[in-house]
Amino acid sequence: MHSHHIPVPARVPPGRALIWLREGWQLFMKHPAVWVAMGAVTFLLLAIAVPLPLIGRVLAMVVLQVLAGGMIAAARHADEAGTLQLNELWEGLRKHAANLAMIGVLQGIALTAAGILTMITSLALGLLLDLTGLSHFSLITVVLSWTADLFVSFIVVVGMLLALWFAPALVMLNRASPFDAMRLSFQATTHNLGAAGLLSLLLVIGVPLIVFSTFGLGIVLVIPLVATTIYASWRDVIGANPATVI
Repeated sequence: MHSHHIPVPARVPPGRALIWLREGWQLFMKHPAVWVAMGAVTFLLLAIAVPLPLIGRVLAMVVLQVLAGGMIAAARHADEAGTLQLNELWEGLRKHAANLAMIGVLQGIALTAAGILTMITSLALGLLLDLTGLSHFSLITVVLSWTADLFVSFIVVVGMLLALWFAPALVMLNRASPFDAMRLSFQATTHNLGAAGLLSLLLVIGVPLIVFSTFGLGIVLVIPLVATTIYASWRDVIGANPATVI
């Protein structure tokens, strides 16, 4: 990693999440047709990748990270130059394809590890219940098993999301390596858990509402809007502090 490229993340108040979402929306609305086209292309490629046997899920994650990098770079260009073209979607593929793809691979490994860890937790819990004689109580067994599985999955997924939030932006805009990008993303988001948590809550509520209320068509709006919001948060937490580096 080149230290002069990576600013120390700033700490911001939780309310900044609302500003990130507003600024992301404003960026989107400057070129809505192009952003929707980018969202449609991204969704189409993901829809092609996911059903592929054996490699489909990991390939989809690779595609998503590479295109996310392109959209975040496009958001910066639109923010600074005021213009946007559809071919900017491929900036990640042209400039940092290997690093962005590695983030997707690491995401796939993390999800696979989460599944394995959940299975091990279930087996260990089942053995413990057998040893204590509680396995005869089926309701207790089911409740404890589900609780343990959900807890393990929640911890892994949340940790992965924290490591991924700024990662494509750090690769594209700060030229960080994949491992450094994920480490610094985790550091930046944990330093701003209030803002990250509020934004996550808003997205968890808002994204399904948009998608379901538009009979699925809203996904082509949601994809670029999340990218522009990530860019807005990167600009506030990382991009706005270029003088102090690690």
